[in-house]
Amino acid sequence: MKQDLNQIKENRLAGRYPTFYTVELDSGTGITRDLSTAGVCFTTANEIESDSMLRCFILMQKMGKNMTRIRCEGRVVRVNKSADGWEVAVNFTTLEW
Repeated sequence: MKQDLNQIKENRLAGRYPTFYTVELDSGTGITRDLSTAGVCFTTANEIESDSMLRCFILMQKMGKNMTRIRCEGRVVRVNKSADGWEVAVNFTTLEW
């Protein structure tokens, strides 16, 4: 049976946008794949336990201006092995600019 990808509903609280920002973790670093006001998906070399609480910092810079370090906390809702390491999806509970 052929599925129309436009008909598939995703479990997301907000639209996500493709990004490539550095993520600082207690266990190392990662690179964002996409980001929204409700969550982030990133890749990292280290496996992170699903359903755990995670604190991280996302380093953002726009148009050559000063680096902004955003403090994020949230629940890990998905962890998948990928060619680049581990893909981790987090729903934010706290975001501090």
